[in-house]
Amino acid sequence: MSFWQLLVFVEGDDDERFFDTIFRDRFAPKYDLVRVWKYAKEPTKRVASLLRSAQAMAADHLYFADIDDAPCVSAKKESVQKKLPRLDPGRIAVVVAEIESWYLAGIDQAHSKRLGLYPCRTTDTTTKEQFDLMIPSRFRKRTDFMVEILRFFSTETAKQKNRSFRHFLERHNG
Repeated sequence: MSFWQLLVFVEGDDDERFFDTIFRDRFAPKYDLVRVWKYAKEPTKRVASLLRSAQAMAADHLYFADIDDAPCVSAKKESVQKKLPRLDPGRIAVVVAEIESWYLAGIDQAHSKRLGLYPCRTTDTTTKEQFDLMIPSRFRKRTDFMVEILRFFSTETAKQKNRSFRHFLERHNG
């Protein structure tokens, strides 16, 4: 009997919350186990070791990275590969601009108003700092706002508003 597992590398808590809420159920039917591992606070050697272990076990894996200051997706993938040379570029999912842009992408016009946000057509350039400035004052914590967004998240809306989100879903049967 085969045991299929997926190891998902994400930067931090916000990325983990997003993956668990939006993507986990999409991947769960294909795998016996889906594990999310946060790498931002870990030494590169530890991440590389875990990646080697996943590859040795023939486990599928995905590595999420924000585009940050990279001029394009290809450059970001090259940057990641410099740190993790054994990582296949096809397994790197580049989030443009940052995970916060994916959160906002899934909010339709009606829910934007309900949350006290100005509706936007695209979130391809939305940064963490811009996102933080949008948080309505009634939310005491940033996390509370993010959880509330995920309650109303629409994958179809997100595909229309963020190209990297759409690209990720298209590559992974979404």
